[in-house]
Amino acid sequence: MRILRLLFNLPDRKRVQILEASLSLLSVRIDHLEQALAFATFPNQDTRNRLNDVIGQYLTIRLHDFTVQGTLIAVADDSLEIEDDQQQRIIVPTAKIISMMYENGG
Repeated sequence: MRILRLLFNLPDRKRVQILEASLSLLSVRIDHLEQALAFATFPNQDTRNRLNDVIGQYLTIRLHDFTVQGTLIAVADDSLEIEDDQQQRIIVPTAKIISMMYENGG
């Protein structure tokens, strides 16, 4: 009987409830941060889908140091593949992209 009283001691139950609530809150926060991180990564899934729709189109990509122009060949999770006017294939890391402009023709 003493063990049962010890196990069901009110302060212990309160501590367990507080720990459960804290764990639940942390779980919600982790889910929120994972969603925010997924949305913040470039390109996110929506952007990749839009880029896949314009494969074959001519575009201009502004990077930190220079500009790349050419036809979009492929879209990967962390890069774009472009074929420039000299038919050279260029892999552009998405982390370096500042802006993109789509054009009709090249």
